[in-house]
Amino acid sequence: MRVPMMSVPSMQQWRELPLAFWEDEQEERERLAKLQAEDPITLQDVFNTSRALVDAVRDEDVEELRTVVARGEAGEFLQFSVLQACAMSLRNTSLDIVRALVQWGVPLQHEMLSHSMHLVCEVTTRDNFSSAWRILQVLKEGNAEGRLDINEPRPGDGWTPLCVACARACLPLTSKLLELGADPNVITRASETPVALTRRLQPDDTDEQREARKIIANMLRAQGGADTWRDALARAKRS
Repeated sequence: MRVPMMSVPSMQQWRELPLAFWEDEQEERERLAKLQAEDPITLQDVFNTSRALVDAVRDEDVEELRTVVARGEAGEFLQFSVLQACAMSLRNTSLDIVRALVQWGVPLQHEMLSHSMHLVCEVTTRDNFSSAWRILQVLKEGNAEGRLDINEPRPGDGWTPLCVACARACLPLTSKLLELGADPNVITRASETPVALTRRLQPDDTDEQREARKIIANMLRAQGGADTWRDALARAKRS
């Protein structure tokens, strides 16, 4: 059943980007309130379709996800459900699902997704590394609704995705981030550089991580990374 929308895209636009946000949050609330008053059956269809989207992502069922999206109608994918599904796929490092969601127009620059790269770096392990770095590439390439900046700092601490990888002593992830254009001379709110974060040992570091810290620090320096924020600023002024 077709759901009326306040900002209606063309059918071709919607089919190409079925998970893009074609209305703002207030417009969506007003539309749902109108459906509740005038057409509660259609409102239930909206909730069911949105729930099916989240369930398919939770189950990491790509085929079911494609079926849900193909059968959905404009206005049936609630914004919160789309954001929830995307965040879930990132935490699970579900590469195929992330690719599909991005292709379908998930708004990566939404405030709830703007630090998705940091999230991926935080959950990267030896086992999921192959999917994790490719997800970072997908997020960097983005879609018609926008893309993510590999050097975007978090508001709280000023860390970029590279800072997360360095602090965790994740050697392969650090290498891939540099390949993707990560800046080795970013300065955090605590006036630390990626090299400084790398050199800070953690109580739970394994022998492998302690050795990785030495390699990462040298790799960053080879890419022009500075140990201190003063040197990082000086190099930025010269470039």
